[in-house]
Amino acid sequence: MKIDLHVHSSERSPCARSREEEQIQAAIACGLDAMVFTDHGRLVPQTHLEALNQKYAPFRIFGGIEITVEEKEDVLVLGVHDPALESLQWTYPTLHTFVRERGGWIALAHPFRYHSDIVIDIAQYPPDALEGCSTNVAVLNQPRIREAAQQLGIPVVCNSDAHVTHSFGVGYNLLHEEPEDEAHLVRILRAGAFVGVCAII
Repeated sequence: MKIDLHVHSSERSPCARSREEEQIQAAIACGLDAMVFTDHGRLVPQTHLEALNQKYAPFRIFGGIEITVEEKEDVLVLGVHDPALESLQWTYPTLHTFVRERGGWIALAHPFRYHSDIVIDIAQYPPDALEGCSTNVAVLNQPRIREAAQQLGIPVVCNSDAHVTHSFGVGYNLLHEEPEDEAHLVRILRAGAFVGVCAII
C-alpha cells in the first residue's frame, strides 16, 4: 500500500489552497492507495472520515494532526483523536508524553526547515520517525535527516506535505502490509514496517 502521511486541506488548514475532495482525487490520480489529513491544529471528525472512506473506497483516508511546538518545530501525530490536541499550547515533551500514553505515533515534520539545527529534544524524547522528504524538505538537508534518524534508530518517512493538488508524488511510504484500521496503521508505522520513497533526489 502506498500512503502519504502528510496532507492538508483548505477546509482546516488556512495555508492550504486545495479543498479536501480535490486533494483526495489528486492522491488517487497519482497512484496512491491511502493518505492522512494532518491539518494544522485541526482534527478531522471521525464521522466525516467514515463518510469519506465510504465515498472513495477502496482508497483509504485517515486522520491525524500537525502541531507546532515551542521554537517553531512541527510535529505530526496519528492515532490520537483527543480534542486537547486542538486546544492546548504544547511543549514537545508534554506532547510526546501525551501521544505515547495514548498509543499514538509521532514524527518530526520537515526537520531543519526553520532552523539550522533541530531545536526540540529528540534525543531524550525520540519520535517514531523523521520526515526526510516532502515539498518542505530541502534536498541538501536530506542527508542530515537520514543521519539524525540513524543515530536515533528510527525510520525516515517520505510525504508530500501537499497544500495543493500538484504536490502529490513528491514522496510516499510503501507499507509492508495493508492496515485493517487506524490502530493497525499506527502499529505498522511504529514497527518501521515500511519503505519511504522520495522523488526528490
